[in-house]
Amino acid sequence: MIRWGLTLRKNNPINKIEHHYDKFIQSCNTLRILTQIHSILTTTGIIKQSVHLTARIIIKYSNFLHLQTARHVFDSTDHDTSSFLWNTMLRAYANSGFSSDALEFYSLMRKADFTPNNYTFPFVLKSCAASLLITHGKLVHSEVLRTGFGSDVYVEAALVDMYAGCGIIDDARKVFDKMSKRDVVCWTTMITAYEQAERAETALCLLSQMQQEGFVMDWVATVTVASAVGQLGDAKRGRAVHGYAVRHGLFYEVPVVNSVLAMYAKCGEVEVAEMVFERAEERNVITWNSMLTCYVQNGLASEAIDLFERMKTSDVNLNQVTVLIVVSACSYLGSRQQAAKIHDFIVQNKIDINQTLRNAIMDMYAKCADLDTALKMFIEIPVNQLDVSAWNTLIAGYGMHGYGKQALDVFNQMKDENFQPNHITFTSVLSACSHSGLVNEGKKCFAEMEIFSVAKEPKHYACMVDMYGRAGLLNEAYELIKDMKSHANDEVWGALLLACKIHGNTNLAEVAADNLFYLEPQHTGYYVLMSNIYADSRNWQEVGNLRRDMKNKGLRKPAAVSLIEVNNELYGFRTGEHMDSVTRNVYQKVERVVVELKMEGYVPDLSCVFHDVEDEDKHGMLNYHGEKLALAFGLMNVDVGLPIFINKNLRVCSDCHSVFKLVSRVYGRKIVVRDVNRFHHFEDGLCSCNDYW
Repeated sequence: MIRWGLTLRKNNPINKIEHHYDKFIQSCNTLRILTQIHSILTTTGIIKQSVHLTARIIIKYSNFLHLQTARHVFDSTDHDTSSFLWNTMLRAYANSGFSSDALEFYSLMRKADFTPNNYTFPFVLKSCAASLLITHGKLVHSEVLRTGFGSDVYVEAALVDMYAGCGIIDDARKVFDKMSKRDVVCWTTMITAYEQAERAETALCLLSQMQQEGFVMDWVATVTVASAVGQLGDAKRGRAVHGYAVRHGLFYEVPVVNSVLAMYAKCGEVEVAEMVFERAEERNVITWNSMLTCYVQNGLASEAIDLFERMKTSDVNLNQVTVLIVVSACSYLGSRQQAAKIHDFIVQNKIDINQTLRNAIMDMYAKCADLDTALKMFIEIPVNQLDVSAWNTLIAGYGMHGYGKQALDVFNQMKDENFQPNHITFTSVLSACSHSGLVNEGKKCFAEMEIFSVAKEPKHYACMVDMYGRAGLLNEAYELIKDMKSHANDEVWGALLLACKIHGNTNLAEVAADNLFYLEPQHTGYYVLMSNIYADSRNWQEVGNLRRDMKNKGLRKPAAVSLIEVNNELYGFRTGEHMDSVTRNVYQKVERVVVELKMEGYVPDLSCVFHDVEDEDKHGMLNYHGEKLALAFGLMNVDVGLPIFINKNLRVCSDCHSVFKLVSRVYGRKIVVRDVNRFHHFEDGLCSCNDYW
């Protein structure tokens, strides 16, 4: 090859030589071939005569991420008079993701008295955005204006991209509005900036302006717009975006398919998302992950697990994101067997367990009632890898199981080891205090937030209101709400409403409910809770009014589902479920259990069923609550000596709570129930919540 190169050099003028080598450099696809070409150009001396080929070699080395070799080529040439070579090296750094090196090189360029031009600034600004160096970016903007390139269309576009990438949306918009010429890329950059800042309506308004000026969305813009519509949860506009993509032939682009799928997921249109997924001609790992996320976001964790099993047999290589989603699905299901299975899969397939994934697995075990394994994982974390999130996960785990004192011990240990608590830490520890009735300790932690310069957010106030409310300190809870510097959100008022339900304070409940109906007019749970409060006080007129309001607004109480896992299979039970060959035996078992418990002093709490039915019907409805059916199924199928694990998607009622305590004593069984708020560990007639839930 070298001999051929010498012959070519001898017999042809430089422009013909450049043409030949240019084609070779463009077509070479291995580092070895590139090195050979570079060697020929160096040996023959051509590289010193051709700035164009030198630039080609620099860029090609950067494509292989051999930036040191590319820099050696630059340093070995006569670049003192060539701004083109300076810009080429700068481009190599910027486009390869070496933003710090790019900015250092730009500084060196300025020291060498080279004046930057309209080819220089876009790469410098790109590097500022990649490193989120807004101060540096503003200095470069000043240089742009000083050197007279402020109206260059490429520099203006790079400025918009830099400000948007650094999250300074308003400054990006100022540059955008002053641009002399805007193409679809500039419009898309600005629209994307609003979408990523979660200003979806503004993004869609800007899209409308873009279309009015005669521009049409390309596939990149379609991806951004679909994401913006997903943020709004607007299924109607979602269908319009989907239709546009199909009509304009954009649906062959996998990113468009993925974004439309994710959009439907956020809009709650699971069936449409499934249709998009199944009809996709090409699926990558993001497509699969998007469908998995769709199921998890919409409470279909079992479907997510099934899809994951199907994904494992496909030709797509799953990644960390995949297993993170599946870990989240296992956390939702509360399945100990599935938790162990997915953890084993991660280990066996040598998927890198980084800090985020490790903490997610710990959280999964805690939510699957396996706190011992979560603690074991925490203890095994190397000291140099221990982070605040790991501490937070363990604190939250103890808290949700009702082990408030242990949560406080971990919190204190965390501080002793010089870890800085953050807003999540305090949410976890305050929630732990609330679930364990540790009012004084909770007040101390709440005050301690100022010491660590952690701002008190509505979620922290919600924990405090919940803590005061459960302890019967309703006036203190209400006063705390009134002292809030910001407006209380639905989480805060919801905590107060629940406390009023527990302690029968109808007047204060009405204050909380009025605020909740204003803040969240479509939240069924608040109407149901207030209706139950009125029913407890026998205010049937208001019960009727609320039920009519719910009916007029199309609101329905969410169906209660209780899950139990037996022999690696999940079984679901709903209140008053239709009797079949399986449930008939379960119903009979419930009836026998109730008879035995009554002999032990059990008195049914009829307030846990509808108030406008006959007492005889109330007894029947109460017996067949979903969690009781699940318990009976567990007594029938879970070996004596093994705990019975039940998950319920709503709060466990007081009657079922009493039954579970009695069953744990009479039958000598350990029962673990996870409801929407916390875990209950029943053993020897007692519950870990100390009847404080």
